[in-house]
Amino acid sequence: KTVENFGVDLEGFKTVMPSVKVELHKHRHILKVWGSKEDKRRVEGMISELITSVKHNVPVHLPSENVGGSKDDNQRVADNELSMDACAICLCETEDPFKLESCGHIFCRACLVDQCEVATKSYDGFPVCCLKTGCKKPFLIVDLKYLVSNEKLEDLFSASLRAFVASRAGIYRFCPTPDCRSIYQVAAPDAETKPFVCGACYVEICTKCHLEYHPFISCEAYREYKEDPDATLLEWRKGKENVKNCPSCGYTVEKAEGCNHVECRCGCHICWACLANFKSSEECYGHLRSAHQSFVDIV
Repeated sequence: KTVENFGVDLEGFKTVMPSVKVELHKHRHILKVWGSKEDKRRVEGMISELITSVKHNVPVHLPSENVGGSKDDNQRVADNELSMDACAICLCETEDPFKLESCGHIFCRACLVDQCEVATKSYDGFPVCCLKTGCKKPFLIVDLKYLVSNEKLEDLFSASLRAFVASRAGIYRFCPTPDCRSIYQVAAPDAETKPFVCGACYVEICTKCHLEYHPFISCEAYREYKEDPDATLLEWRKGKENVKNCPSCGYTVEKAEGCNHVECRCGCHICWACLANFKSSEECYGHLRSAHQSFVDIV
């Protein structure tokens, strides 16, 4: 945008402020200014107005009709055709040229490396394609292997996979195991529930509710159980007189048959008739003999 508005050689600045020297480093995106403090403030104001116009997509109101590149310059910038040897990314003459295998277009090697690094950090950079106007052919693996290291290529593949899953929200999901990069296809609402068995971490996932695979129970019931594990236990013990809580540890105990002496897994000996608890079976049987005159319920 700076080149488009002020010319390839930044003559637009020189026309308005002849005493100012301005240099644009296009590869590093740095604008260097030499001059008085007042001139520097004016240049800063012009650039700030340019930035605001780009953010809000409004035309730039330049301070003079003479400011800005020529019509030919603007057209060449818009077409990325500053010269036959210009890189379509930085608009400079290519340095350390690299020819893409898919389309044959030539760019600065550093510009292509930067493009790959930007794509690794953002979902918007995929697929990684040629930026020549009207091309958009994707990079080939052979190009990427020459441009980036094996480690960065692995990072690029991982970022590409994340971008793919993000762009198809509701269709694919990552395995929920931390650091696992496997993906699976989400089951349709009316489809049969099938598990996804991860080949990397071996976890089994329900492809509908994305929790642990739960055969013989619906997703809704299993979700309720996960939210409140005691809910199913309370539902199961409703109306059952042979189910009580241990007076010592609170654990649920079911007495199917036998006498009224019950031993909990915590080691407590319980009188089933009154839920008195004792340290030994002898004490419990002594209690049953003296307090209830029987070891069993008398009907």
